[in-house]
Amino acid sequence: FQIYYTFSDSRCIEYFIEKTMLKALETNIEEDLFFLRDYLFSRNIDHRISESGGRQTLWVFRLEHVGEAIDAYEKFKTFPAKKPQVSTSATLIAAPLMGLLRFFSASPATSSLVLLSVLVFICAQGDGVPPTSSVLMSKLFFSPVTSAGDQFYFLSLEQVILSGEWWRLVTPMFIHFSWIHIIFNLLWCVELGKKIEKRIGYLFLSLLVIFSSLSSNLIQYFIYGPSFFGGLSGVVYGLLGYCFAWGKMVPRKKFDVSKGIYSFMFIFLMLGFSGLIDLLGIGKIANGAHLGGLTFGLLLGFLSGAVSRVRKVSRGPK
Repeated sequence: FQIYYTFSDSRCIEYFIEKTMLKALETNIEEDLFFLRDYLFSRNIDHRISESGGRQTLWVFRLEHVGEAIDAYEKFKTFPAKKPQVSTSATLIAAPLMGLLRFFSASPATSSLVLLSVLVFICAQGDGVPPTSSVLMSKLFFSPVTSAGDQFYFLSLEQVILSGEWWRLVTPMFIHFSWIHIIFNLLWCVELGKKIEKRIGYLFLSLLVIFSSLSSNLIQYFIYGPSFFGGLSGVVYGLLGYCFAWGKMVPRKKFDVSKGIYSFMFIFLMLGFSGLIDLLGIGKIANGAHLGGLTFGLLLGFLSGAVSRVRKVSRGPK
């Protein structure tokens, strides 16, 4: 799905930042915060810098990061000044590659999901425009499909399982129908996936992604029947549901996801089932997939949180 935001001026952006983030420090706009930002990135501290009235402000998401950012700023003052570098073709290529390598090493499951999705999307574009003309996409759809004129015929879930093509229960998450579709979904996967992977590990995130996809595809099929559907939005809702439920069960270790994001995603889900989005003419939404992914994410989040609380009680106070 696609969402567009329009801001009339910079004051709207400043208001949004003030309502969702915590102000850590404010400095002159002339100060170069390169080393400070590099340090915060190395500590996986999410932050933003805004500029207004000749001043620049550093914002963080969590209260405990405020003090750490201030301490880092004091150390940053003793760092050597950033030396000007001459841009060359080698450095222009090396910098993005180093960033990608750091991303892959820090979040192997999230980065693998991104890479596979992009590769499938690029390869499928060369096959043909209609879904049925793409050989690759026809192998990834939930149900095999044949066409006769303008009519499409899908195999049932029982026939899919009996045929041995069990991968179809999961692979629709790699199908995207436009660049906007895949970019929007991948941005959410990266934002949520790397937080979960950092906290719980790549193996757990991999299982969460696979079963969120399985749950979203099955619910979409049972509610709406066989059809052309795909995308990572069901997985996104699975990740979101897990973060939300875990935060409710273990509030002292909740993920850095703002309440506004939770509210927006839940409202979007309800609007999808109401039919209002279809009336707006922005395309069909796989509401069943969203519901299926969210349901599994919530269940796993509550279960994981409950296990964490039981372990904490069994260990006793330190």
